[in-house]
Amino acid sequence: MTEQLRQQLLESRFFQDMETPLNINGQESNRATWNLICSIRDVSLFTKGMIITRGWRLKDVKDYFNIKGNKHKVLEQLETIKAFFQE
Repeated sequence: MTEQLRQQLLESRFFQDMETPLNINGQESNRATWNLICSIRDVSLFTKGMIITRGWRLKDVKDYFNIKGNKHKVLEQLETIKAFFQE
């Protein structure tokens, strides 16, 4: 993960949601992890030409994670974030 991406994450809503607990199928997690997993799924489908839902926009994902780029770069950055937190 680059230093610039790390700094952007520290200033994002994603980092704030790391503190918000969430119960997923009886397992304790946090809202940021859930949003990361769902966002990777949604952006991946979006890059293949699918429209997720009527109100879904890539801009909302960019704003939440405080990242920039086109749909392919956003997906790449989200996967980098996921790999960083899995380590």
